[in-house]
Amino acid sequence: MSTADLERDASEHDPDAVEATADALEGIEAAPLEERAGGYDALAERLRAELERSDPARAAG
Repeated sequence: MSTADLERDASEHDPDAVEATADALEGIEAAPLEERAGGYDALAERLRAELERSDPARAAG
């Protein structure tokens, strides 16, 4: 998924979260290739944690 995809789908999502994710991806993609894996891992963990906090099924559990 590119940042353009994120911007196109922004109307369906929290604009602040979309912007933060797009900014994080831009930063990761600007880094040298050998340094990107850690950035992608950190972003994935942050998104996973946000999803778990916002999942209504987990709150009802």
